[in-house]
Amino acid sequence: MRIMIINPNSSEEMTGHIRSELERIKRNDTEVRVIATVGAPPAIESASDITQAVPLMLKLVRQANEEHYDAVIIACFSDPGLVAAREQSDILVMGIEETTLHIAAVLGHKFTILTPLAKRIPTKERKVRACGLESALASVRTLNLSVSETDADPQATKARILEVAHQAIEEDGAEVMILGCAGMAGYAEDVERELGIVVLDPTAVAFKVCEGLIDVGLRHSKRALYSCPPRQ
Repeated sequence: MRIMIINPNSSEEMTGHIRSELERIKRNDTEVRVIATVGAPPAIESASDITQAVPLMLKLVRQANEEHYDAVIIACFSDPGLVAAREQSDILVMGIEETTLHIAAVLGHKFTILTPLAKRIPTKERKVRACGLESALASVRTLNLSVSETDADPQATKARILEVAHQAIEEDGAEVMILGCAGMAGYAEDVERELGIVVLDPTAVAFKVCEGLIDVGLRHSKRALYSCPPRQ
């Protein structure tokens, strides 16, 4: 199978970080292509960033269809352009945020999302509500780090994750921890070992779910919500 993973920002460093993690966990028969979105902002940290990135990202989604990939994964924990991507795609399109929220609700009674910036807390709460998972949300807590900082300094980021996650466990009753940024790809295993609870790396989770869905031939329905847009 062939899966294109699109980093909606333009950071080659973060794209390489994602690529290394997915190459480590992929099946032997899975071909992985991880690409940055040239011309997009270097990080997705606002609605304005999303607005700039999505048109460029959608070109890559169409390219994946034309090149006969089996699926596309949007590797950003905001799922930018997810509905539009599904409208324009005949192949499976996965968003790492939506996928991981549902998996987290399966794996424990309450989950906490760790997000880099405090200003993004409302968007995470709104996404949980849109997914119908409010009763499973323990909290959204901030690391007070930029997206770029989470990717650039793994040791400092892991230390901050552990500090904030301990607070979520003790004060919020969290049983599952979501590392709510693609820049945290590859941190989950070490953090889980330290915390002793389930820790989810959204990029890895979405990728393995995607492999399984391809195996059984599933993709998003084109009946209504994700139906093709009318031709102009």
